[in-house]
Formats: sequence, C-alpha cells, structure tokens
Amino acid sequence: MIRLIGDSRPLRIGLAGVGRFGQLHANVLASLPGVELTALADPDAACLAQVADRYSVAVRHGDAQALIEDDSLDAVILATPDEQHGSQARAALARGRHLFVEKPLAASWQEAQELQRLAAEAGVILQAGFILRYEASHRWLHQQIAGQQFGDLVSIRCQRNCSRSSFSAIADRIHAVHRTLIHDIDLLLWLSGSRVTSVMALEYRQGNHLSPQGCFALLRLANGCVGQLESSWTVPAQAPANVLSEHWQGCIDAELAVVGTARTARLQGLQTPLQIWSDTDLQRPDTALWPELDGRVFGALRDQLADFTTSVCKASPSPIADLNDAVEALRIAEAIIEASRLGSPVSLVC
Repeated sequence: MIRLIGDSRPLRIGLAGVGRFGQLHANVLASLPGVELTALADPDAACLAQVADRYSVAVRHGDAQALIEDDSLDAVILATPDEQHGSQARAALARGRHLFVEKPLAASWQEAQELQRLAAEAGVILQAGFILRYEASHRWLHQQIAGQQFGDLVSIRCQRNCSRSSFSAIADRIHAVHRTLIHDIDLLLWLSGSRVTSVMALEYRQGNHLSPQGCFALLRLANGCVGQLESSWTVPAQAPANVLSEHWQGCIDAELAVVGTARTARLQGLQTPLQIWSDTDLQRPDTALWPELDGRVFGALRDQLADFTTSVCKASPSPIADLNDAVEALRIAEAIIEASRLGSPVSLVC
C-alpha cells in the first residue's frame, strides 16, 4: 500500500542535480500547482547558488545525500549523473521518500529490481524518467496501437543518433545503450505491449572507450513483432540543431517507424514545423519535449513531472510510466551489450 502525504499542504520536493537537465526540472517544479520546490543539491556551489536564487529556494545542500536526509521533504527527484542513480535511489527509498529518477533507473537490472522491491516495502512511488511516453505524437501512436488500429504489429524501428561533439562527455562514463538506446528499448516495450524474447546486436567502435560510438540491435518479441534499434554519436556539426538551450546545443536525429498489418506510421524528430536559417546554421527548435516560453518550461517534461506529483498525491502509480518496463528495459540493455560482446544471439526467458 502506498503511503499518503496526509494533508492539503503543497508537496515538498527536493531536486538533486542542477546541471543542464536538472535546471529544466527546477523550472518546471517551481511553477507546478500544488508543489513546493523546497530544496536543491549540487556539488557545484556556484551553479547551485545561481539556480536556487533564480527560483527562491532557501534550502541548499552540497550533495545529494544531504538532500535525501532532509526530513522536511515528501519526494526527491534525481537529475544527477547516470552512474550515481542506483546508490542515491537506494538511500532515498531507505528514508521513505517518494522518488523520481531520470533514466537509467540504475546501473544494472539486478540493482533496478532491488530498487523496485525497496519502493514496495517502503510504500512509496518510484518512477523512472522516460519522457517520450509524454510527448503527444508518441502518446497518440500508443493509443492507436493499443486500440488495435494497426492490426498485428510487424516491426518497430527506432533511430536515435546524436551529435559527434557530445560523445566525449559520455565516452568513458556510461555505455551508449544506457544513455540513449534505453529510450528506444522503453518505446519498444510500451508500444508493443509485449516482451523481448531474444536479442542480436552489433557495435561500432573507435578507440578503447567504455562506450561504442554506435549500437545496433535486432530484437524478437513474444507477440511476433521485430524491433530494430539504432543509436550512434556521429552526427556532424552542421546537422540541423534541434537541441537548443542555455547549456546544451546539438542535434538528435531521431525517427520512429511502426509497421502493422493494417497501418504504418513514421515519426521523424527533425521534421519540426519551425525552421530558422542564419548565415552559420539551420535550427529546427524542438517544441515538444521541453520548450521554454516566457521563462517557463512546457511540453513533455512538464507533463511527466506533473504526472509524478499527481501520483504521489493520489498514492497511486502512474498509468503512463510503468516501473516494470523501466526495470525490464535494463535487462534488455544488458542483453544487447552481451550480444554485442559475444557476436551471437542472447535469449531472454520471459
């Protein structure tokens, strides 16, 4: 049974991590109805002070653990570096905090299973951040597929290729399967409503980094559908820029194709209606995921955080974000990495 907050006061939330993505979280939380952004944490003192001042947050901690131990909080959001999610989530759940964790949920499938068990024992909401479930076009496709408008699913193909200039930031810190391909593993599970039974995969590598520059996977699902997933970090500098923020600019060349026996759909991430030309570049600003208008962040990120806070207040898990899928996605991620290493298929027993 999930623990109720118990009164009508604002939901007190602490945000750990105020880097480039954490700042988008802070912007949303500072203006969500029924929510009080109570505390922030980050080891970068200057950045922490700047963000806290911007949103008038008085309580400031130098690390995530101190924020987690702050008993004035009802819920914690982790927008910290990926490799820290597991240990910080474990600590938050041990303190009985409702918890939102940006993807990936943990460093391994086993660790994710442990977090799911701890959340159940503590009676708290645990939600992983898969923002594409909240983007309007993806949600429309999901509803159409769930309503049998596509007939039987034949294949789902996902492409997510990122700017070459961004690779150095993740090359020796996290595997690209956990960084980017995890989004598409989640889309495959969500859209298909099925489970992966086997995986084949290849990598493209230059150098001896932890992460390859490219990951390519072919997956068989229990319902007969075939999944094709592709992620690379080789998009050149002059590609149309669609990630535009104060701290982060580049290109995510994304595409989703769904083939059914009755319908076919294609969603192209670069085909935004807004295009801006200059003497130096072409921009196609994203207006769906986290657009900022008049100083406030909207779009799928806002809807996702609103869904989490509503789930906490209602003491009921999100109908959109499935924790079982978030855990299962890590099992599939590990199978993709293993299949690449072995050069042969990996079976996943359902």
